[in-house]
Amino acid sequence: MENINNETTFFYKEIEPLTDKTNGPILVRKMDTKEFFVKKCYPLYLEEHLATLRNIKQAHLPKIQELVVQDGKLWLYEEFIQGKTLTEVIQSSGILETEQILTIAMSVLEALGALHKKGLVHRDVKPGNIMMTNEGTVKLIDFDAVRAVDGEKESDTVQLGTMGFASPEQFGFAESDERSDLYSLGIVMNICSVKEYPKKRLTEDQALRGIIRKATKLEPAERYQSALEMHLALRQQRAQQTNTVKQAKAQAVVLEKRPIRTYTNTSPITNVWATNKYVRRVSTLGRRWIEVIASFFRKYIPGFRTEMLWKRTVALFWYSILFVGIVGNVLDQPTESLKIREFVDYLLIFALPAVLFTNFLDYQRKLPLLSSENKIYRSIGYGLLFLFWLLITKGALELNSFIYRRFN
Repeated sequence: MENINNETTFFYKEIEPLTDKTNGPILVRKMDTKEFFVKKCYPLYLEEHLATLRNIKQAHLPKIQELVVQDGKLWLYEEFIQGKTLTEVIQSSGILETEQILTIAMSVLEALGALHKKGLVHRDVKPGNIMMTNEGTVKLIDFDAVRAVDGEKESDTVQLGTMGFASPEQFGFAESDERSDLYSLGIVMNICSVKEYPKKRLTEDQALRGIIRKATKLEPAERYQSALEMHLALRQQRAQQTNTVKQAKAQAVVLEKRPIRTYTNTSPITNVWATNKYVRRVSTLGRRWIEVIASFFRKYIPGFRTEMLWKRTVALFWYSILFVGIVGNVLDQPTESLKIREFVDYLLIFALPAVLFTNFLDYQRKLPLLSSENKIYRSIGYGLLFLFWLLITKGALELNSFIYRRFN
């Protein structure tokens, strides 16, 4: 790397520190051009990475003016960005609109794509490190945790990142790579949408839900494999959002321009427009009920809580068999006690495994073996879960039979 001479520091005048942290960022002004820059202190081992970063020209990354090694410290001079962090934007404006979230995420992905192309991983993507300039440009900042991808290490040499946003591999499970940044961005998108981490509450926004779910998979191989792939998914989703909005506006214009027809006879309905408004009101109410029911299914009913069509198809087939079995067999029983016994048997044999093996309400994250990153441990966990189902079902069926014999 080409080091900048220490004399460079004399060309800048320190204005004021931007935070209360020791060796925190300082606002400085270049003496000859009168431009403002931010002076930051970085560990010396990041010198090569920051030199690589300096050569990257990307609209959503801050421009690095100079690198200076002085008194055993590495100082970076980068452009001064006037604006707010995404954390401040969320705190001041609440939940962001879907269109804005997609736009912010796409901008961050373009910045990450430029880093990844040079073999660098940011490793600390979070709302506090995403700036919204006064001109509306998104900037990914702060490179304290940046590292180069090795590809042959079992874990990162230095484990850095912010709890809640850092991917599992950043805590020693594996080496972080491009997919680690995509995991963090998925968390950020969910925070923007519902102000919660996905594991606590995944957004119900259908334009974001599937993307966030895939980006934040525990296994890196199940996530988006590159910033470009995730950017394409976001671009397609934004195009769908734009088309939906255009269609809604066009429909609204048509309804506004529709003439009001009146009649002079004594018919009870003298204003067709009023009737149409009533029909639309009923239609809107019906759609709302459908949305409520759909939301309930997506949140609570196993098989429908995923965006995968094949899983929903299997779930629909399974529940259809269960319903037909209950109606066909339970109702055919001659006595009420036999109906109850048959109904309980069906629930134990068919409904219980649907709850246990489909991660109902995400309970598997709370169980040691099932929440493990190790596939062998998870297999053992599922095996124990299967044995638990057999034992609980066998015991309950025998108890059900005993109760029936005892009272009949």
